[in-house]
Amino acid sequence: MISAIRSEAVRSVSGLSLWAVYVLAVFVPVVVLSSDRTLTDLSGLSSGAATAQLLQPLAWSFITAAFVGAYAVTREYYYASMDRTLTELGYSRAFRGKMIAGLMTAIALALCMFALWTVVVYFILNQEGLVLNIDEAAVRIYAGALLGVIMGAFVGGAVGWISRNYYIGAAIVLAFPIGVEFALLGTSPDVARFSPGMTIAALSVPEYKDRLLEFAPAVSVAGAWTVGLVLLAWFVARRRVA
Repeated sequence: MISAIRSEAVRSVSGLSLWAVYVLAVFVPVVVLSSDRTLTDLSGLSSGAATAQLLQPLAWSFITAAFVGAYAVTREYYYASMDRTLTELGYSRAFRGKMIAGLMTAIALALCMFALWTVVVYFILNQEGLVLNIDEAAVRIYAGALLGVIMGAFVGGAVGWISRNYYIGAAIVLAFPIGVEFALLGTSPDVARFSPGMTIAALSVPEYKDRLLEFAPAVSVAGAWTVGLVLLAWFVARRRVA
């Protein structure tokens, strides 16, 4: 099993397409920051409050994690190499190996992204005459975002096994959270707050603008979505290869 995970981890950080993932990791929080002008309105805020406000886009890091998780699976189908992988590893080892490898890559990428975004926040604050202040509120945002990345990687892996198609999988994990869920957050928050992506985002920014769930129910609902999708992916994919 360890060799399977190692093999999948090496694949997940190989190839030119990995650079697209790096760009995506930066692109997602930038989209969130630029789409909500109130996040850059720091007037009257203390350094701690301003730091926490500018770190809030990290809550959507789960989108990149989901793409990484899905890509670990759909890449194999895209290059028609999944049959060989399943023959060499067996279904159970291949499924778990890809899930864990996608998770490891997503966490490593997220930690790098957190560091880079913190530097960006530092310079934004500096222009406003404020200083970077990583207080308890900021730590909660980081911790919640990391938990969201973990769940996002598993959700993405599940989507990959269910869809098997690179383009469909990418559309689901990228377009749905940004184009549908995030949009619904402004028009139908009572619906959006229970959607997979927005419950995961709430782990980092609970009660965001009074539209997302509180932390405790968000953990429960996001966990249910994650476990449910992974179980569905396991049974759907196993039936296909049986």
